[in-house]
Amino acid sequence: MTSKYDDSEPQTGHPSTSSQNWTAAPPDQELSLPGKRSLGATLLGMGWLRSWPLVMLVIFGFLGTVGTTAVFSLFRMPSSPNCRTIFWPTASAALRLQCAETYAEKGDVKSLLAAIDLVDQLPEDHPLRQDIINRRIEDWANLLLDLAERSFEEGDIEGAIDNARKIPAQAAAASVVEERIVRWKEIWKEGADIFNTATDRLKEKNFQSAFTLSVALLDVDNQYWATEKYADLTKLISLAREDGRKLSKALASAKAGTLKGFTSALDQLEKIDEESVFYEEAQKERKEIASSMLLAGEQLLADRQLQSARAMLNAIPRDAGLGEEVADLQIFAAAYQQAWLSTIGGLEGAINQMNRLGKSRPLYGKGQRLIAQWQQEIREINLLSQARERAVRGSTADLTAAIALANQISRSSTQWEAAEKQIGEWRSRVETVQDRPILERATQLAAGGSPDNLRAAIQEARKISAKRTLGPEAAERIATWRDRIQRIEDQPLLDQARRRASAGDVAGAIAIASRIGEGRALHRTAQSDIGRWQAQETGRQRLGAATRASSRGTGEALSEAIRLAQQVPAQSDSKFNADRQINRWSWDLLREAEGSANLLDFQRAINLASQIPSQTEAYDSAQLRIQSWQERTRQPEGISRPTSNDSTDTPTETRPPLGGNGFPLNLEQAQPPNE
Repeated sequence: MTSKYDDSEPQTGHPSTSSQNWTAAPPDQELSLPGKRSLGATLLGMGWLRSWPLVMLVIFGFLGTVGTTAVFSLFRMPSSPNCRTIFWPTASAALRLQCAETYAEKGDVKSLLAAIDLVDQLPEDHPLRQDIINRRIEDWANLLLDLAERSFEEGDIEGAIDNARKIPAQAAAASVVEERIVRWKEIWKEGADIFNTATDRLKEKNFQSAFTLSVALLDVDNQYWATEKYADLTKLISLAREDGRKLSKALASAKAGTLKGFTSALDQLEKIDEESVFYEEAQKERKEIASSMLLAGEQLLADRQLQSARAMLNAIPRDAGLGEEVADLQIFAAAYQQAWLSTIGGLEGAINQMNRLGKSRPLYGKGQRLIAQWQQEIREINLLSQARERAVRGSTADLTAAIALANQISRSSTQWEAAEKQIGEWRSRVETVQDRPILERATQLAAGGSPDNLRAAIQEARKISAKRTLGPEAAERIATWRDRIQRIEDQPLLDQARRRASAGDVAGAIAIASRIGEGRALHRTAQSDIGRWQAQETGRQRLGAATRASSRGTGEALSEAIRLAQQVPAQSDSKFNADRQINRWSWDLLREAEGSANLLDFQRAINLASQIPSQTEAYDSAQLRIQSWQERTRQPEGISRPTSNDSTDTPTETRPPLGGNGFPLNLEQAQPPNE
């Protein structure tokens, strides 16, 4: 072994330190030693080598230190090896294990798999396999399974399954992987089924059922479904309630079919977020509303409401997929505006506008139909113009030809209204020319005045139809002539009936007048006479009955006579006599009542006096007596009816003295006026 003091070249004047190369100096020269030490001193300095136990102790100590350092170095590499730069095919097992542990300390799936892969490449018979490597692989595999379980609890079931299946097959944890995956899938399906069913209930607006299902999520054996998805579902339920109201309000607004209703509906639908279960339905309804607005705009154009139509079209959402249709209708609006002029120039301009629509446009077909319609209108304008030119000539033949030309115009055409008016005027002129001679001949026949002449006139006038221009005039003249005929025929009957009535034969007069039938000219006059004659007869009969009743002279008879006399009709000749008799019988009835009062029968007196009519002269006197008699009936019996047995302590009256009939002595007895 080379000493640390050995040099590559010996030093001048110094001997070699090797004992084997020790040589004596020439005799003639003096030995020169460093520091001028002598040979004896050097030999004494090496004397410790003779103590071999000490030497052995030093040697074994050295060897122990080297062994311990080697073993320590074998199991512990430097604390921070650069594992990324190591060439693994030549790396030691210890270095692999150290780098694997470094990877595993990161605790994520990728690092744990890298750690397992790094040490799993060591052969099965490696000394570190059984005690260290396999135990580490088991630990890391369990960590992988725990991480997969954590991913499942956090909601990443696919990641959890993928990570679990990466666990090495030889690890003990691998034996429970498939069982764990089955459990995860069952739990996940349970949570997903509850969530999806609750979502369906929300779409059906069954909020109570959805809330009940949301509570069931709390029982799912998974943190993700029991917390995060439960919170999501409750949020969806709350949002769905509000969005359901928005959707209903939007649909109700859209039903109005007005611009305000449509825009209000769109505003409500815009407030429904993508997270809502009603989002898809809201988007569908939004497109439906946009389509309805398009149809409404088209109808407004057809109704010639240009400004309203343009406002409706401009309000259609640009993202509704109807941009081309809206653009086409804008061209329609420009074309309509010219077509509404109803002139040939305006219609030709409308056709030119509509020809801007290419065959690929969505409203091309409608545009072509409108072009055909406007071309037809141009032809019809020309027809009406030709008809007017022909009618100007004025003859019946020309007017008839003009009518035939105008009738070729379609009833659905915008020109038909003007054509129909012209046709009516021309037809009236033709019918007047044709029917005026007939009406004149009928008038000439009626001038004879006899019933036969009048009937002949009616027969002639009936040749004119009621639907023709002179029909109303002919009907009026026929009615006049018929009236004249009926009067000529029925006047003798009415005159005869009047003569019979004047002679007192009312029944005969009525029988004759009744022969004038209803609907004839004198029927109303005859009925008026019959009513007057019946009233007179009734009046005489009732006045006679009243007179006979009064002859009995009693109060009741007088009341009956007054009642019968009041039933005499006002138009009867007997009415005046009946009123006079009622007035006289009223005074007689009042005297009869006074007679009853004299007999102290006040109730009968009141009843009789109450039947005196208010229009008679005796009425006021009767009312005064009735009041007095009523007062007497309300007095105590001892005062109103004194008897011979009354004692002297009868109460003194302050009332004025009464006569025997119960009236004050100063009240005159009722007398009828002088007749």
